[in-house]
Amino acid sequence: MATLADGQGPVEIFNNGKVVGTVKAGEHFLVAPVLNGWNVYLKSGFDGFIDKVQLHLLPDEPLMKLNYAGQKKRWQKLRSAPDSKLGDTASSAKGRGVNYFKTLVQASDGNMKAMARFFSLSPFMDGAAAEGYYPHQWILLHVAGDETFANFLRHQPATLREKIGGTLTSPGDTEPISKPKPYLKQYFPKSYQILFGKE
Repeated sequence: MATLADGQGPVEIFNNGKVVGTVKAGEHFLVAPVLNGWNVYLKSGFDGFIDKVQLHLLPDEPLMKLNYAGQKKRWQKLRSAPDSKLGDTASSAKGRGVNYFKTLVQASDGNMKAMARFFSLSPFMDGAAAEGYYPHQWILLHVAGDETFANFLRHQPATLREKIGGTLTSPGDTEPISKPKPYLKQYFPKSYQILFGKE
């Protein structure tokens, strides 16, 4: 966690070359260093890149819960997108007869069949398709919420729970959280209990 150093701010946030928001003086946010700047994640759900500015790091402050509400709106828009806009992950799902983004929206609404359909795609996701699919498991957990996700996990075989637990603790799939287990335990205690017991 961090805040802008005294005298800094507001600072523009860029995503894909466009200004998507600002970091204000005194605002606390999650930060990860990258080349020539910082990736920032705000409580409001905005995320993106800021240029190298002076920050005051807050190592003793608990990590904030990530806000992926905007992702659901993006999934809703992509439900009826043309094939050229789908990307490798959704195209791979379409090859299995699954509308990927429609399934994600339904799963995030608590539809257990849609959630099962989403996780059934796992054996078919590799290469470029996997790069989108596995991080979407992390995002789906956040959008669906702990109660809904735990309810799904309760009714799944141990082998699937083990695979999901592996993905949700793999730092490559849980960015920007590099130590996902303590984060999951804090913000998703019911799902954590089912996946990891009393660890």
